[in-house]
Amino acid sequence: MEFYTYEYFVNQSSQSHMWKYVLFIGLLGLLLWVILKEFRSKDKMKYRDLIILVSLAIVFTAGIQINEYEVGKTNQNNSTQMVNFIENISENQNKNPKEISVNSKYVKDEMLIKLDDVYYQINMNADLSSFKLEETYLMNASQVKLVEE
Repeated sequence: MEFYTYEYFVNQSSQSHMWKYVLFIGLLGLLLWVILKEFRSKDKMKYRDLIILVSLAIVFTAGIQINEYEVGKTNQNNSTQMVNFIENISENQNKNPKEISVNSKYVKDEMLIKLDDVYYQINMNADLSSFKLEETYLMNASQVKLVEE
């Protein structure tokens, strides 16, 4: 069972995918270069297949980037919610947020939190606006892994 620390959620937004942008710009440059070569060529069919291949690579790369953007946006929203939730618990329990870890990557009913060496189950209301802490005991507490990233 994995428990995620406060630092894990704070650091979620710092992931960079710069190489994908470089690849996309490189493919656009290659497409422009091949189109210019075709216009200058006497044989108009010479670069047609290469233009189609590079265009498909651009569409494929753009699709991957759009998908990863949407997934990243969802993960960022979940991380922000979890940071706020952990800070709220830390205020209520008079603990440092860095001492709190949770077993879920997003706020949900019946998730577990760890304060010091005590585990609690969170019981949330339907709209996730209030919660109740209830002490619980893990059967496999020795197998708990702390993810700090």
